[in-house]
Amino acid sequence: MHEAILSQVDDVHVWRLEGSGQFTSKSAYRAFFNGSIAFAPWRHLWKSREQAKCKLFLWLAIRNRCWTADRLAKRGLPHPTHCPLCDQEDETVQHLLTTCVLAREFWSRILTPLGLQDRTPTRLEKSFDDWWRKATKRIPKEEKNGLNTMIILGSWILWKHRNACVFEGSHPRITRLLEEFRDEY
Repeated sequence: MHEAILSQVDDVHVWRLEGSGQFTSKSAYRAFFNGSIAFAPWRHLWKSREQAKCKLFLWLAIRNRCWTADRLAKRGLPHPTHCPLCDQEDETVQHLLTTCVLAREFWSRILTPLGLQDRTPTRLEKSFDDWWRKATKRIPKEEKNGLNTMIILGSWILWKHRNACVFEGSHPRITRLLEEFRDEY
């Protein structure tokens, strides 16, 4: 008798990814990206007016794809033992852009004249994109584009300076970093 009752009930299709139980293209599209890594500042990066090489570099840096000592070591390739800018910590791209002593001094020197000294990265920052997100919080919309441009360009200048130290034997100098930044900005 139990089987007779069950055979009289029609099948019902319920789409579990939507509260209403109804299928929507939007919910299917969102489901496609479940588990993917969200890159928070992508709009700030790709919609900026900076050169493509600067934006591409930063995209790679945020995704930890730059060839710094940590990545070279994983592959058994020759690499510097310490950060070429501060010679105090292991080199990672996150360190180079945020927690390195020279990088923090650089950010402080370009943000302080704008009254944004409280946006300078601290030694405790976990990642560049987290710092970027925090730095642009509560900034008026009309000023955000300028700050994003400064951050993108500043990161590129830091990377170029690091490469000059590694490949050309240059010495890290805050004055040279600031000059390069002023010339580009």
